[in-house]
Amino acid sequence: MKKNIAVIAGGNSGEYEISLQSGRNVSNTLDKSKFNVFFIRIEGINWDYISDENMTYPVDKNDFTITIGGQKVIFDCVFILIHGNPGEDGKLQGYFDMLNIPYVGCNAAVSALTFNKNLCNRFMSAYGITLTGFLHFHKGDAIDTKVVIDKLGLPCFVKPCNSGSSVGVSKVKTEEELLPAIDEAFAHDKEILIERFIQGREITCGVMKIKGKIQSLAVTEIVSKKDFFDLEAKYDPNLVDEITPAPIDISVQRECESISKNIYKWLGCEGIVRVDYIVNEKGIYFIEINTIPGQTNESIIPKQLRYRGLSFSELCTQMIEEVMQSI
Repeated sequence: MKKNIAVIAGGNSGEYEISLQSGRNVSNTLDKSKFNVFFIRIEGINWDYISDENMTYPVDKNDFTITIGGQKVIFDCVFILIHGNPGEDGKLQGYFDMLNIPYVGCNAAVSALTFNKNLCNRFMSAYGITLTGFLHFHKGDAIDTKVVIDKLGLPCFVKPCNSGSSVGVSKVKTEEELLPAIDEAFAHDKEILIERFIQGREITCGVMKIKGKIQSLAVTEIVSKKDFFDLEAKYDPNLVDEITPAPIDISVQRECESISKNIYKWLGCEGIVRVDYIVNEKGIYFIEINTIPGQTNESIIPKQLRYRGLSFSELCTQMIEEVMQSI
């Protein structure tokens, strides 16, 4: 009997549209001979199954079921493709844990930890991962811009602690730009980071675990045609070059892959993640980890899979089957 799989996309962040694209891509690629696939769109309190005929059926949040033609559909597994809140920050994972519904990807604790940049940085530091200098503030804290600049220098980056795809992120080049950037970051979160700028090349490494083995996919170099790899550049192929494999020294590639696999292991990740870095002559600097990276056809992870000669459809199928076998 075919299993019922819910592919969840949407969410409550600036990554809503990209999440829908990721969700549709996974929904379309899953093996329909093995699975009944249901595309679930979440937007605020509205949770709905969208049928192929574009009919809408509300989700019963009491047990995460839908009813079609008087028949209740119970889901065997969930594939979460929400980038940001509430999919990447642990909220949905906790909800499904309470309902005892298995899902692909990292658990609630790992998702919550990695989504908060301050907590994630402190975790990485405890394991000896190289980071840039940063300062952490809560909304309402007194922030002395001169002290910030004295400690971190210019330019610097101002970021919401809990956001993805560079939403609310600013690159600050002058002292006059710092307070507006802080206000912009606080418009998206109650906590912010201000980070020292590191001159270097941006690289990212995909990591996954299949049949109990953690393996890297590839290292990709990201060359933004804007001042930095912001929200617009991340989703406009005309504004960025993503080069796989990254044209870097083989020793740097191997070190990046080793660090990324260790991070995956130390955190206890599941599914596919992507780890971002800045690399220069002094070393490899951890920037962030994405536990639900983009999975549109033009996203980095599917490109890395194609480079490795791996089938995106077969991998998604395998991840679902492994999750269901583990319960």
